[in-house]
Amino acid sequence: MKWGAHTERIRRQRDARPPSPIRATVRLLPAASKSLAAAVVLAVVVTATLPAALALASGALVGSVEVVASEGLDSPARRRLIVAVAAVAVLFVAAQVAAPAVRVLADALGRRLDGQLRLRVMAATSAPAGIAHLEDPEVLDQVALAQGVGTSRVTPREAIVALASVSSARLASAGSAALLVAFRWWVALALFVVHAGMHVLLSSNLAHTVGALRGHARRFRRTSYFRDLALTPAAGKELRVFGLASWVGDRFGADWREAMVQFWIDRRRGRWLGPAYALVVLVAQGGAYALLGRSAVRGEISLGELTTFAAAVAGVGTVPIGIDDINIGYGTAPVPAALALEQATASAGSALVGRLPAEELPAHYIRFEGVSFRYNSARDQVFHRLDLEIPVGRSLAVVGSNGAGKTTLVKLLCRLYDPTAGRVLVDGTDLAELDPRAWQRRIAVIFQDFTRYDLSVADNVGFGAIDRLGDRDLLDSAAERAGATGIINALPSGWDTVLSRRYSGGVDLSGGQWQRVALARAFVAVEAGAGVLVLDEPTAALDVRAEADFYDRFLEVTRGITTVVISHRFSTVRRADRIVVVEHGRVIEDGDHESLLAAGNRYAHMFSLQAARFASPSEVPAPGNPVEHEVPGG
Repeated sequence: MKWGAHTERIRRQRDARPPSPIRATVRLLPAASKSLAAAVVLAVVVTATLPAALALASGALVGSVEVVASEGLDSPARRRLIVAVAAVAVLFVAAQVAAPAVRVLADALGRRLDGQLRLRVMAATSAPAGIAHLEDPEVLDQVALAQGVGTSRVTPREAIVALASVSSARLASAGSAALLVAFRWWVALALFVVHAGMHVLLSSNLAHTVGALRGHARRFRRTSYFRDLALTPAAGKELRVFGLASWVGDRFGADWREAMVQFWIDRRRGRWLGPAYALVVLVAQGGAYALLGRSAVRGEISLGELTTFAAAVAGVGTVPIGIDDINIGYGTAPVPAALALEQATASAGSALVGRLPAEELPAHYIRFEGVSFRYNSARDQVFHRLDLEIPVGRSLAVVGSNGAGKTTLVKLLCRLYDPTAGRVLVDGTDLAELDPRAWQRRIAVIFQDFTRYDLSVADNVGFGAIDRLGDRDLLDSAAERAGATGIINALPSGWDTVLSRRYSGGVDLSGGQWQRVALARAFVAVEAGAGVLVLDEPTAALDVRAEADFYDRFLEVTRGITTVVISHRFSTVRRADRIVVVEHGRVIEDGDHESLLAAGNRYAHMFSLQAARFASPSEVPAPGNPVEHEVPGG
């Protein structure tokens, strides 16, 4: 029993250890392409046999020349000479062709693996129904490692090419050592052990160095951020206006140097390995050649055998550390990170469970009951026992100062997160019991930072219902409701115009025009079946008058639709059926515009500060009412 428990503990420890990067990479090759993987293996084996075969053929050629020279061209040895010459010629040509062929096949296989790995990373990050993992620094470090950050961007493709080349060389070295056994078995063993041992030392040092780079994923992520600041047009404006280009370059250099310090230390620590390798190889091979020469002089071996064994001595040492080993170290490093990322995101996604269907929901209401919420990395709660009901078929405006938790409310409503306490009910069913993906199809949202896809207008609008992307009637209807028809008709290629100046023939839109396109996208989702429409401050960049005009049209065309409008500007949502004010993690006021003004509390004070120029005189609080609250940032 004790031995069984011991072996079980060893097995668990072995299974708990992550696979080596090389082993993990090789395991993925059949999934990338079975036929190419088999072709690479076959080509490697064939290529590995050629050096030993060429050494034997060369020895036979020299031996035949020796016999023909002594017996004459008319001797039977002439036929053997011709065969030996032909064999050497064929094997020489095959050797010249085989190595490039291995690299071509391995390159094709590596490209397949690169594509598959990128797809797996994309799938891993998009698999969870929630987004907690996308805001987790540990997961983001894994994403950076899976993309090769910190390893010179060498991809698995280069690693596969190098691995095929090195594997062929190692097999060839073993074959050459096998030939030497016919001369002296201990010479063959000594040479093989010397070369293999030094190779292991050099490879281990390289692996340790690559590991040091992987340990600074967060630092390399930071350097990538500063690099992208200098390369992207969005940041390019401020870098020039504020003179930040030099500062960004300095920060990039400082962070990069800090991340590379351990790499440089490890490289200096192993700088003696190269010269030591060369010295040991010189002594070992020099000794082997000396033994061969002495045996030939004594007549112990023929001239042909001397040629074969001398080629074998050289063949044993054909696995030097070089660029291939570096590419293997760097190129396989992202693979374990990608596999670990899949495990991490699978764990992150398991929190959002639920299997009940969400079709036709909500039919009556959505209710937040005693909801509390805190982000993983935060100390303070965003919400503390929040109670809020959203009736179906009416418009609700949620207002409050910056930082009140309005966007977090939208994330909980979309089930991008689950509450840390309390529950969200949909017609009496806990939202946590619904299939999160199915529920998210029931929500149409325009976020404050809505995505501007560098794609056609049709794609930008049609993404509201991806299964109806080619339905132009649906797109036309949504564009008309959003007031975007005129914008689209004025574009050079109409619906097919690419909305980005970074592509030939593409155009960009103004902020207000983009908002119309985003609104049309939300209407597509509604017309395709979404039951709730949410606007999360998509007009925050507009002035108050333009924002008021936008919301007036929006609330007009969404009458009868369950609508949630999030805003920090009180003056823009007065036409909503119901308004709630959120502050300090709770709803502090609830009512319509008129009743909240009449109450003279937070909403009334903030309305008078923000919208006095647009409100009618009767809506402005009396001069005697003091304003006790600070104006929220706009």
